[in-house]
Amino acid sequence: MGRLSTIRDETVFAAAGAQLASEGAVTLQGLVAATGISIGSLYHRYGSREGLLAQAWIDAVSAFHDRFLAALAAENAEAGLQAALATPRFCREERSRAIILCCCRQVDFIAPATPPPSLQVLRTINDKVAAALQAYADSTGHSLTACRMGMVAFPLGAVRLYLPGQPVPEEVDRYVEAGFRAAMTADTGART
Repeated sequence: MGRLSTIRDETVFAAAGAQLASEGAVTLQGLVAATGISIGSLYHRYGSREGLLAQAWIDAVSAFHDRFLAALAAENAEAGLQAALATPRFCREERSRAIILCCCRQVDFIAPATPPPSLQVLRTINDKVAAALQAYADSTGHSLTACRMGMVAFPLGAVRLYLPGQPVPEEVDRYVEAGFRAAMTADTGART
């Protein structure tokens, strides 16, 4: 019978995100220094540096998208606003994952050498969100551009003013709401 792994994914992923946000790159030596986990154990767990980075990105994206999709699934008048507010709330409640998503880029975690199964998982995750945004746009009569601005671009820009150096204050929610409502109003005005 094998030993139980003592590697906690969230610890490794948080270290990878912090290293990339502060140093611009992730090295296995840096992860060893930050986590105390040997390079051999990292390779055994994740298969490669690229596998580790892909899993860190997928973990963060999945956790955020679960919240975002749950907000849109409410199918009420405030669903779009709640989806927009998912970003600052996620940043306050899931700071390590938020640093990966908000301070880094997908290309920093997903590369040509990323294992194909990880690429497929990521495509599936992203396709769900794209479909949900399109469905919201269709059901409300807003353009997809307005939905992306109000629910993705404005909230992401707002939290990037703070992360990784500071926590995202609750007052940011008011500005995210104002940005969301402005995008929806501008879209309505352009269509009449």
